[in-house]
Amino acid sequence: MKDYTNGPAPGFLRLWWGKGAIFAICIAMFSVFTTVGSYHSLKRGLAFDAEGVVVEAMSVDRRTKRVRRNDRNETDYLVTFRYATESGEISVEKKVDRNLYEALTPGQLRDVRYLAGRPRQMEHTIGKTWRDGQVMRWLSLAFGLAALGVFWWTARAAIEAIRARKYGRAEWATVWSIDERISRSKNSESKTYVLVWRDAQGAKGESLPSGSRNRYFQYGPTSKIEVFRDSRGKTWWVGDVGPRASAPTVPDVGKSSS
Repeated sequence: MKDYTNGPAPGFLRLWWGKGAIFAICIAMFSVFTTVGSYHSLKRGLAFDAEGVVVEAMSVDRRTKRVRRNDRNETDYLVTFRYATESGEISVEKKVDRNLYEALTPGQLRDVRYLAGRPRQMEHTIGKTWRDGQVMRWLSLAFGLAALGVFWWTARAAIEAIRARKYGRAEWATVWSIDERISRSKNSESKTYVLVWRDAQGAKGESLPSGSRNRYFQYGPTSKIEVFRDSRGKTWWVGDVGPRASAPTVPDVGKSSS
């Protein structure tokens, strides 16, 4: 993120991104993916109910497979089912949960359901496709509500920043420090930096986080920076929100100096 002290003033989208828009976007994408998955699963579930043929299948083989998923090593459990269809006997390998894998030793019999027109499409647990679709539908709803909540939280902050730039009281604040913030995950570590200041009343303020400390190289301790005070009393650094284009239409526009 650049220093906008000398303009041009950033718009809503850029400020929203600085306030964590990526989280709202990611959650919204999960909601879309689960919605699409739910639709296809429910559609297949209806097809199984309408066209499904229930037969007795035999477990003829089983195996495990190590896979890398979500930065972790996991085990997939696979069972091969053999069953008779109108077009002949076929074998289909399906991924199952661990409990079913352990129960289905070779030679074990189990009722399965396949589509008459597409016999290789089968359910090893009758009704599972529809139930999975129902679960995904509720997940998509939960992700959608979470995305709306995160959007409201982050967008509200961006709107407050723009309103402070346009209508808030302009003041001088004193730089206190440049703080380093470290975020750690299982396999990585990231650093961000914020400019910290004290306003005329001694209240603490912080800039939007930046991945580069160089953004603040010219702001040493005790240097003066311009801030705008929003309707909640929070101060916003001009380097984040940009300079005021013109005088606001409200009377609370005086600039005070500490």
